[in-house]
Amino acid sequence: MAWRLFALELSPTGAGEASFPQAGEPEGFWPLEDPWEAKSAPPRPWPEPLYFLDGRERVEALIAEGRRLALLGAVAAGAVVWEGGRMRLLEPVVRRVGVGLSEPLAVGELVYEPFPAEGTLEALQEGLRQARSLLEAEVARGLSGGLLLLDGPVRLERQGVLGYIKTHWVRYLPREREALLWALRPGERTPAFRVRRKGQELASWYLRLPLPPEGFRPPQAGLLRVETPLGEGFLALADLSLSLFPPLASHPVKDPRAPQNLTPVGGLERELARRMGSREVVGRILARHLGGG
Repeated sequence: MAWRLFALELSPTGAGEASFPQAGEPEGFWPLEDPWEAKSAPPRPWPEPLYFLDGRERVEALIAEGRRLALLGAVAAGAVVWEGGRMRLLEPVVRRVGVGLSEPLAVGELVYEPFPAEGTLEALQEGLRQARSLLEAEVARGLSGGLLLLDGPVRLERQGVLGYIKTHWVRYLPREREALLWALRPGERTPAFRVRRKGQELASWYLRLPLPPEGFRPPQAGLLRVETPLGEGFLALADLSLSLFPPLASHPVKDPRAPQNLTPVGGLERELARRMGSREVVGRILARHLGGG
């Protein structure tokens, strides 16, 4: 029995920008700085090398062999480095994966490498996200020294790493502490507080990005939550973050996710999408070779 095309388009499962959650108190809130008030810091030079790491994933088709399903997709990861006073794109890595396949699948000029997963469509989609995370970790291992900025939570074992979170699904502060978030001015941060996640001990804080005045924006639009492994030097990184993130904030004229989508990362995302190839061309190849038209 051969694999046959089941669907080229799937409903997206990811969420867009989220408002601050309205329910669920955090457990075991533990501030790492007192008093609980806005903090600022004098400007500091950027460390060199300074890396920006991000990845992308794209579902390309759902295929079936009898009742067995597999998800074909592309994952990409890359980095931009600030060094010698300029930004430079490092060579991205792009791979095609077949989540649920047991062996490689050649479809015309495309080859999908197997990635283990089985069960529901949701499990296959989670497998594609895992493939992306593993590729990001692989790229990160090739970046030596300096400071690494991750678009998302810190899941890497590395010295010198800051993760920044643009959407706010989880409540980390008790309600009585949240008033400070809306009082932050651009270039200010909250005190650091402890976050525990799957055995990790992290220091985290919120900071306010500059928000251009044109148009209406909800108050959470200029907030980033930043985190780093809890250890010696986390307060120095918290202060350094105030010199890093605000100058890199994007502008709504150029990026609808402004200001949280940092300018170097926005450019990296566009390059990764280009390297993954045209969705329309890939769709035609899949349809021609797997019987979809």
